[in-house]
Amino acid sequence: MITATLRSEPKFLASVEIDNHIQILDEPVSLGGNNQGPTPVQSVYAALAGCICMTLRMYADAKKIPLKQMQVRVNAGKKPVRDDDDRFLDRPWIIDKGQVRFIHAEVILSGDLTDEQVKKLDVIAGKCPVHKMLKHGAVVTHETTRSGDLHQGHAVTSENGSFG
Repeated sequence: MITATLRSEPKFLASVEIDNHIQILDEPVSLGGNNQGPTPVQSVYAALAGCICMTLRMYADAKKIPLKQMQVRVNAGKKPVRDDDDRFLDRPWIIDKGQVRFIHAEVILSGDLTDEQVKKLDVIAGKCPVHKMLKHGAVVTHETTRSGDLHQGHAVTSENGSFG
């Protein structure tokens, strides 16, 4: 389980516990935070970059591909979608207020690699679990309770219900 805790001060500084690790999330000063850590969305992009690196390393090691080093750069942003744009007809849920979020990962490889190995590593990059989750989506639910209410049946469940 991953647990995030945010107290009243500093305003947006969230301490996230993941197993035996602690990660700090914050917002930039321009949004009222203290800029003491990445934003939650930046952490998602960082997870994508790290996951691609690890997935490629595992594959390269298993296949004895001489991959020395890699760097993954993630750029993201939102682009407006015109009403007549039919690229997203089969995925209308990705349009938010007339915009679509685009995420692009640039994978830079170093090592004595053949063209065939680079092409295969490109395919494998798209198979990292974070890449697949972001591309294909996930069922996300939540419930909201007051401290102490969770086990007393006073939870308010999101419109999609509980997933457990």
